[in-house]
Amino acid sequence: MAYSETELFALMEAIPAFPHSGYRILQLTNDINCPPKELVRVIEQDPILTMHLLKLVNSEHFGLARKITAIKQAVVFLGINTIKNLALIIAPMELLTRDKVPPRSLTDILRHSLTTAIIARKLAQNLGCSENQATDCYVAGLLHDFGKIALYQLWPDKYGSLLGKLETIEAHSFVDRELQEVSTSHAAIGELLGRQWNLPDLIVQSMGGHHNPDLCATSPLLNCVFAANLIARKMDAIRSGRFSRKEILPSAMIQHFGKDLDSLTASMGLIADEIDHALLLTTIQEDGSMASSMKQP
Repeated sequence: MAYSETELFALMEAIPAFPHSGYRILQLTNDINCPPKELVRVIEQDPILTMHLLKLVNSEHFGLARKITAIKQAVVFLGINTIKNLALIIAPMELLTRDKVPPRSLTDILRHSLTTAIIARKLAQNLGCSENQATDCYVAGLLHDFGKIALYQLWPDKYGSLLGKLETIEAHSFVDRELQEVSTSHAAIGELLGRQWNLPDLIVQSMGGHHNPDLCATSPLLNCVFAANLIARKMDAIRSGRFSRKEILPSAMIQHFGKDLDSLTASMGLIADEIDHALLLTTIQEDGSMASSMKQP
């Protein structure tokens, strides 16, 4: 029997609040005229984010001749979008205890989420959406599967075992397997977490409805995340569940994008470098900490 919403909220008391620094950075960077001074102030008050930011900017990937030690310099060098992306990746990781974070499973979830985010933003741009709307699509894609990390936090043994079988389970049936194993789904708990964290409404809807084509048809952002999730799985099915030919775009979405799933996937062929660059932010060391250079899981 599935948990009621009240029961899920009670379970989620074990999951800390979304870190203030991550939430504040999300608020600030939603403004295209975001004041760098305020961004620097927020980062400097978060020692974990500060550490990862400096590790990132001084990594071999950028090959700087002289190390950057000031947050202000790092913010200017990396740019606001990279800062926001890093904060949104680091913030959820701060919620998890290291003994409950399997590096391979976590890396795979983050890789899929980043790929989905990049594709969702590109779809929005192709539709002529504003830069703010495209950025919202990116954030929604990045957070859409966070419910999986929350489920692992709550049931590390049961859910960890299920994640270990991801390569053998068709992605479209994964939610059914979640219901069998832990009596809820990553979408259900993700939506409740988004509401509990007071995230923007459309992002909350994306966390809960990214497998629901009828809901997604109500919003361009949700359309983009739904399609991006399918495209990302089709491109990298080993890490995000076996892709099934049963998974197709609804006719309304095909009309919306002007292409079917195969054509949309083919049109994403040139984003591999962008994905590889973004993965720099998600590399996990064997002890569960974030790494500052690329490393294959």
